[in-house]
Amino acid sequence: MVLCTVALFFGTAGVANADLFTNTKDLDVWLGGWGQPNSGTYSWTHDTPNDFEVPYDIVNSATLEISASLLNGNNETVYVQGVAQGHLHNQTWSWSLWEWSGTTFDISNIFIEWNAGDLLNVALTYTEVPGINSLYLDDSIFTLNYDNATAPVPEPATMILMGSGLLGLAGLRRKKASKV
Repeated sequence: MVLCTVALFFGTAGVANADLFTNTKDLDVWLGGWGQPNSGTYSWTHDTPNDFEVPYDIVNSATLEISASLLNGNNETVYVQGVAQGHLHNQTWSWSLWEWSGTTFDISNIFIEWNAGDLLNVALTYTEVPGINSLYLDDSIFTLNYDNATAPVPEPATMILMGSGLLGLAGLRRKKASKV
């Protein structure tokens, strides 16, 4: 009986494996400035792992890092899956004007439900001062650390071991019943 229980436990128990997925988008875009709208929304998507699905998988951490230059004020709001995550970090003034700012957002709270293969939608709303300011978006890096908790299919040898154990128990019980 103990052997059957152990075989059943190990045959059906799944092991969660932590997986790390990273997807980088090279945005390389100017927003605002000469000849362009001074406000609006710029959108892009990130791929997600093909085997990532919630509630089966567990999100350990998820971040989105956006690198930009020529930031000023809190006039650039980042939305992920339609949920506001905050603003790109302010840039301190420098004579080079090309000081880079990498803003990292914790986006682990947006994965309430997720279907395998869905794209991660990101949008940036911006407002720049006409003729003076422009914003340069360099890249966006999506990093996901998750436990792939989908239950594995038991191997045939485990099922044969469990079946033979159950048959042995049934035979033992029948033998005891015939002696009484």
